[in-house]
Amino acid sequence: MYLSRLFLNDHSKQAAADLRSAYGLHQTLRWAFPNAGEENGPLPEGERLLWRDDGPHGILVQSVTRPSWDAVSARHPDYFHDVQVKPFDLTGLQAGQHLAFKLKANVTVNRWRDGQDRDAEKRTKREALRGAKEQVEWLERQGERGGFSVVGADIAQSGNVRLYKARGSTPMTLFAVTFEGVLRIEDPALLAQTVRGGIGRAKALGFGLLSLARV
Repeated sequence: MYLSRLFLNDHSKQAAADLRSAYGLHQTLRWAFPNAGEENGPLPEGERLLWRDDGPHGILVQSVTRPSWDAVSARHPDYFHDVQVKPFDLTGLQAGQHLAFKLKANVTVNRWRDGQDRDAEKRTKREALRGAKEQVEWLERQGERGGFSVVGADIAQSGNVRLYKARGSTPMTLFAVTFEGVLRIEDPALLAQTVRGGIGRAKALGFGLLSLARV
């Protein structure tokens, strides 16, 4: 797997537009993979492109296959200030190991709408969890399904974010929570699967990337 840290040139017309549009940025990032930038072009088999806007630290991109950022530069020559790519390996994860983590997630749950038949229908009302206790409990549930337990978690940011699909389009509002803390590995194989696939919804819009580091 690979982690890329991209520093975009905000004087580039395309980069400036993408920094205002999570959807546009995701589409541009896809050009780093063969044919994936074309309309309806698929990502390579097994690929799960995840990314997160880390502010002054650039755009962090995680991919299963090695990206070709030169392909993006060929389309937009002034797009990047700098590009850093490094491979990383999940095979060394060990049960009981403590790791620092960071996660920006769309923290929501599904509830029943008024009048729904709770015996016959699925919950279809999506609701943001706005309380800190609820948010951490949500993260703990993700850990139970994802091969880790939460040792400690701070909420670095929490609130609505407005995302635009294109310039002049109607914005969509998503609820975002950025967690930073320490986790304990319970199931290394399951955690590796969680890292590859991401956590929660809206992954194409910059959510769900679980980044890990040594404590």
